[in-house]
Amino acid sequence: MAKLISEKPTVIDLFCGAGGLSKGFEMAEFEVLLGVDNNPIFMKTFHKNYPNAALNSDYADVRKITRNKIRQKTGNRAIDVVIGGPPCQGFSMAGLRDPNDPRNSLFKEFVRLVHVLEPKWFVMENVVGLLVSKTGSGEDVDTIIQQEFEKIKYKVKRFTLLAADYGVPQKRKRLFYVGTNTDRNITPPPPTHAEYPQGTLHGPRLERWVPVGRVLLPESEVPENYFHSKRMIEGFRRRKERNTNNGKGFGWQILDMNKPSYTISARYWKDGSDALVRYSDERIRMLTERECARIQSFPDDYEFVGSKRQVYTQIGNAVPPLLAKAIALEIKKKLKYDEDMKNSTSYCNRSLMNLETVVS
Repeated sequence: MAKLISEKPTVIDLFCGAGGLSKGFEMAEFEVLLGVDNNPIFMKTFHKNYPNAALNSDYADVRKITRNKIRQKTGNRAIDVVIGGPPCQGFSMAGLRDPNDPRNSLFKEFVRLVHVLEPKWFVMENVVGLLVSKTGSGEDVDTIIQQEFEKIKYKVKRFTLLAADYGVPQKRKRLFYVGTNTDRNITPPPPTHAEYPQGTLHGPRLERWVPVGRVLLPESEVPENYFHSKRMIEGFRRRKERNTNNGKGFGWQILDMNKPSYTISARYWKDGSDALVRYSDERIRMLTERECARIQSFPDDYEFVGSKRQVYTQIGNAVPPLLAKAIALEIKKKLKYDEDMKNSTSYCNRSLMNLETVVS
């Protein structure tokens, strides 16, 4: 049955975490029907921001979810897009990329649900380290993932996108597998920003990357417990020198207020060394939770549930909503084209039927 013109396209989010992907699709005017994650704290955050996509224990473990359960929960609504980011610690450049890590196989659950739900499109997000990951038998994980989607009759392409190119004040790269069972072409979202402002041949002028200084709090508004002690600062300096001499690691990273932030990781809660703010040699601090959320492009009214550590972890694991929005808008254009063509064909058929009735 065709959608009413006023209806929004629909999306469900597997391995939703705190909801970064969902927020981006919501920004692009998709209706979020459901979120799924087995982490109870993540689900509390997701539910806080998407109360209409309420979940319970039946929807916590993606391995136990069936098509019928999802249909029941979503009121048997048609699902246009399935999105999600299967746990990627086994693929991460920050980890050991263990080929035997059971989390590495969870993408097959994503494939299974795409197969049974038959959305027009899917978006699966992961870390760029996946591109160099191999199975225990030496096979490329990237190749296997694409083959699994092709087996269920979906065209698929992968894109490595830089968040800063889409208005996110952060130089964060993420990998996206985008697929469809329609005859539409799969194309990456066009960048809206660049390191240096420039014109484009077929679109509007690109804006300059958003600098991190634009989203940070004034020094006077930051609580003192976010500032590091002299002892901690000296420890950072020694570690930086040691890592430099050993040719590994990055030690600490000081933010340039005129450039996007370094990547905010899920381990930011430890000491904030991924991205520190320096006012002087002796006055250095880590970012607050809200500043990290802003760097990830979450709006200020987005609520996070949990302890300080849990909130930092959720934010660091999330897909930047503005990056997700760009992908959503690109898919939405294809969905709208299909819907317009369907409505146009239906109109032409009705007109022909009316003409035949008049002639007869």
